[in-house]
Amino acid sequence: MPRTVLALILCCVAVHGPAPVGAAAKAAGEDLSSCLDPSTKLLAGGDVDDKQLMVAQSACARLKQSSTDSHTIARLNAAAANIASELQRRQASKP
Repeated sequence: MPRTVLALILCCVAVHGPAPVGAAAKAAGEDLSSCLDPSTKLLAGGDVDDKQLMVAQSACARLKQSSTDSHTIARLNAAAANIASELQRRQASKP
């Protein structure tokens, strides 16, 4: 009987355990994409609308606070600086 209960508990953990971690990883990946993709488009000479820039700026700020990997932080800093300079350029060009 105890082995049956233990097996049932382990099955439940195996089935339900990874889902929240997978969801968190997916959300982090989407945030990372929201930060890095507009920056990459700008560097390639593409056009990014104002709304996308604001979303990218906030995604970069969130990720910089939560990330611990130095390589990722360096990429986020570069993307955030690129986005900030584009926002400044747009503000300066407005009448």
